[in-house]
Amino acid sequence: MSKRTAVDAKVRGGSDERHLKRQRVEDPAAKHNPKPQPVEVASGRELQKLLVFSQDTAAELRNGVFTFKTLLDAILYPTDESDLPRKRGILREYLDLNKPKEATGHDSTFLPAIMQGWSYASETSFDQLLSGITAVLALLLRVLNKDLDLREYGLSLCKTILHPSHARLFNRSLSAISTKEHIIAPSLRLLTEVISFDGGALARQVFLKRDFVLDAKVLARNLSLAKDDSHGNQDARRPAIRTNAARYLLQNFKHQDEAAKTDLLKQGNVVRALFQYLWTDPPTLAVEILDVIKNHILLDKSISRKSKAHVLTDRNLASIASLYKSQPPAEPLPDRQKLPDVAAHEFLLLACTTTEMGIMLPSFGWYPPGMEKDDYEEFIGEKAGAIIDVGLESTERFSKKVPIRNTILADFAQGLRPYANVLEQELVTAIFKSSPELVADYFVKKASFAFDPKLTSTWIGYSAFLYSTIELPVPKFLGRKSEYGNTPPPVSIAIESLLPRPLSQAVLSRCMNQSSSLVSFFALRILIVAFQKLGNTLEEFKRASGVSGGSWDQASQQLHTVFCQRCPQMSVVISLFRKTSSSDVLQREAVTRLLRLYYEVLPQVALEEKFDVSVPLCKALAGGDVGEESAEDRYLRVLELEHLVQISRHSPNMRWWQKPESLGYSPFMSLLKLTADTANGGSYEGIKSLLTGIIRDHGFLQLETQPSALDALIASLQASTDFATGVQLEFLDECCNRFIKKPIKYQDDFDALATLEPSLTPHGPFSIILLTMIEQWAYKLKAQSAQDDVAVIGHWLPKFLYLLKKIGEDDGLLRLTVDAFGNASDKASQKAFNDCLRVENNEWADKFLLVGSTTSTDEAMVTSLDALTTSDQLAPVDLELPPKEDQNHPGLDRWRRKDLEEILEDRDVGELLLCLCSQHVGIRLQAVTNIKQLIAKIEAAENPDLDQLDLLLHEVVETSKGVAHAPLSYVAGVFAVHVVTILADPTHYMFPKVNKFLNKGPSWVVGKIPSYFAENTLRGEPEEDDGYYREVNWLLDFFIDALRTAEDMEIFRAKNIFERVLGFYSTPGCGFRTKEKILRLLFRAAAVGGSTTLITRSGVLSWIQGQVALKDGHQSMLRQLALRVWKTSDQQKVNEWSSGSAQTTVEQLARGQEERDS
Repeated sequence: MSKRTAVDAKVRGGSDERHLKRQRVEDPAAKHNPKPQPVEVASGRELQKLLVFSQDTAAELRNGVFTFKTLLDAILYPTDESDLPRKRGILREYLDLNKPKEATGHDSTFLPAIMQGWSYASETSFDQLLSGITAVLALLLRVLNKDLDLREYGLSLCKTILHPSHARLFNRSLSAISTKEHIIAPSLRLLTEVISFDGGALARQVFLKRDFVLDAKVLARNLSLAKDDSHGNQDARRPAIRTNAARYLLQNFKHQDEAAKTDLLKQGNVVRALFQYLWTDPPTLAVEILDVIKNHILLDKSISRKSKAHVLTDRNLASIASLYKSQPPAEPLPDRQKLPDVAAHEFLLLACTTTEMGIMLPSFGWYPPGMEKDDYEEFIGEKAGAIIDVGLESTERFSKKVPIRNTILADFAQGLRPYANVLEQELVTAIFKSSPELVADYFVKKASFAFDPKLTSTWIGYSAFLYSTIELPVPKFLGRKSEYGNTPPPVSIAIESLLPRPLSQAVLSRCMNQSSSLVSFFALRILIVAFQKLGNTLEEFKRASGVSGGSWDQASQQLHTVFCQRCPQMSVVISLFRKTSSSDVLQREAVTRLLRLYYEVLPQVALEEKFDVSVPLCKALAGGDVGEESAEDRYLRVLELEHLVQISRHSPNMRWWQKPESLGYSPFMSLLKLTADTANGGSYEGIKSLLTGIIRDHGFLQLETQPSALDALIASLQASTDFATGVQLEFLDECCNRFIKKPIKYQDDFDALATLEPSLTPHGPFSIILLTMIEQWAYKLKAQSAQDDVAVIGHWLPKFLYLLKKIGEDDGLLRLTVDAFGNASDKASQKAFNDCLRVENNEWADKFLLVGSTTSTDEAMVTSLDALTTSDQLAPVDLELPPKEDQNHPGLDRWRRKDLEEILEDRDVGELLLCLCSQHVGIRLQAVTNIKQLIAKIEAAENPDLDQLDLLLHEVVETSKGVAHAPLSYVAGVFAVHVVTILADPTHYMFPKVNKFLNKGPSWVVGKIPSYFAENTLRGEPEEDDGYYREVNWLLDFFIDALRTAEDMEIFRAKNIFERVLGFYSTPGCGFRTKEKILRLLFRAAAVGGSTTLITRSGVLSWIQGQVALKDGHQSMLRQLALRVWKTSDQQKVNEWSSGSAQTTVEQLARGQEERDS
């Protein structure tokens, strides 16, 4: 087969010589209409002539449009400020010339020529003209929006654009093919300007045209037309279609009302497209998207939690988290402009840790779903009341799968990289803190991640993450809402928060045996925080055991056992301690701290090991005087010494009084020397408490006074000019050794001393070590010891004796002791002993011992109150200030947008009822109307489960008939709120009592509500056999919440509520937490102006004084309550009423001392 010849081809083609190739279709408008050129205009009339439209000259209209655009650009971005007024004048003249002829007409059109050209260009697909007119309209609106004088023109233009005949043009432009960016982008910019004009004045009208301008499918398509611009290289003058679409959507979120925003959020494809390409956006746009969603969606209280959940899907969360990988932009960002990863971090922290945001569900800490209500009949079986077996078998129950409520957060956390990014680590730990149930689930699913010691960046990051996770606090009540449960949480879940699964005993042991000190140091830090958390958890179990009994004790033992199976054996830690060089002070302090925690948290394990602490303690004491180290190293050595001393206290074989060869004194005296040495600058002050404990065990110095004899001893050594010689310490060492060997002998000597004068019985505080000192002092003199040593001791002993007198030791016994010292002394020392108890010439003592010899009552009052204020700052107590009224009152309308069941779950009825207590008459009247409408809605539902709620609302309406003149008391309003919660749960322990009250009558006597429930709860029988204390706790919660104003306080006063509550506090059955709630109620009474009433009518100050004496564990809170009541009372009236005794009582409480009997 051969090719055809040219002749054959011509013959076969016939006589038609047209070109066989497809011809190019040319745009006739573009062919005959070259690029427009601007024309200089001098008036609005000239501009109007250029913008005249007719179909014959449509192409020429482009020149006019381009001229108009040039004028607007010059106004927006002026290069010559002097020419700006002239151009503004041209624009205003043009706008005046194009006003609608009928300004009030519904169909009046503004700028009719441009609008006709816009419609023509859209209908004839004249893209160049369509793009130009759309862009110039957007530019014109921007100019008008910046000039308040031109506001009316802008509103007219927006209304013209949104007219149905013009609004439908957007549908064609926005749905154009993706290559027609010059059509889509100007349309989006124009809509953005319309919706944002004048602060969103026409946002509602835009939403009403949503079929044309907010089509979900079209908008989602445009949001997906992205360009990778994560480095910020996009031309600001030509942003991508996605950029314009995102800004248009964001303006809708800013300016639309709640209903419109809720409708937009339901468009899943739109929200998904907004976040799906977030990583491609310029940094400024990505930050803007997150800020708008956070401020106008998540933080908008009017939007329901369910609607917010549409934003926080798992895919959207993953898209936002992708910003953690974003690189810094090539060009510096403007001032105060956040980076995308920081903005994403702030957004996710808010969304993932706050229940109101829609994604996080309330959880119960370490209790899995279904175990939060103490409903354990399946575990108890026929042995009702028996201890629940939580033995070794139960630890396997949740070892492979942990049931959780927050499944979305759990899956999201699995996809994060906390070992590679610090912000992601902070996010995961924040999620764990707000939802503790996720910790166990996370590590059960991450069990394959090995923690084998490798000094890599991944291993270091993962160890830091594990440390942060373990460091999280133990959930309050272990996850329960207001009190400990009857049954402990599963041990298999609790252990994952203490030592997660990757930290097995084998892995941690390998970390300890690593040659790299950094690996072992990281392992030490993890174990230290794990031991500390275990101690806190066991304390929680112990407190719960006092409430619920044996099952908690068994769980505590089980947790102890499982923890020991995961942590390394103590011998491994001891081996690391012995290998650690003394120069590596950081690691040495860490390993001694861990050994101390073994003794404190796992004493049974620690005592099984043969660890001789005497050798390292002596070395640490010998190295305590090293002076050439830095301040940081010296501080670490002090901490190491404290840890070793604590270990020594727990060690049964520690000999405190035996002098080793490496030390000049016994270990006790070496510690005393470090504490008394002023050159240490108080760095060893923490050891003082250890010395106090040792002294208390042996009793040779009295600790009853404040300051104690130990303080006097330290002060006397510091006041001695010869302290550096150490003679006094050697003398004290000998005295202590003799006393420890023969304590009974010196007790007999004390009894003999006390019988020398019968008037000394009963005697005050006295330090028995003085009798040993008398004996040793006589021995020193008879043995003719070095005269210098005797002189030093003779100079120091009188100072010590004077300080003992100054701190309050028994004066008569001290006088006899001084006489004994004088009789044993030579003439040179005898005079010093005889004069040592005199006040004259002893001003030096105030410098070393902060105890004033004479202090007036007023000065003492001021000092004690200041001291209590300082202690308050160290241990703050909630002052229980009453909540303030929400000025927005969202509860008025929120119930309308939800179903009845959802209203009860979200407590919207309670917010509506509290509006009756508002200070504003209008709010109260609206609340009454809305309650009546809610009643009608409930009755129309014909649901028998809502009959009691219907009854409650009727009674509230009857009780609040006078709200037009005065607000309803919070006693009634808060009571109604609490009752709504009870009626929603028929199994509630207060349900029978509340029903009886509601059936008493059609309205309430508000003043009798507190007394009725106080009488029926405190003195009545509970509805359930074990429900008495739960009912009491409910009553106290109601009282605290209801007491918000002085009027409420008057109701409580008239019905003697405080007298009843204070009486219940003193009953044997009042538990620790219940007492705390009673004190909170008293703090609330002081916050609403009831302090004077508490003092004069209830005798609260005397009551506090009596309770402090009983030492029930609330002494600090009681003293702070006394100070709070005193400060907020009418002190002049109280002083007149009490003849000054109230101030004396507060003074004694503030000092923290009981008033002694004469």
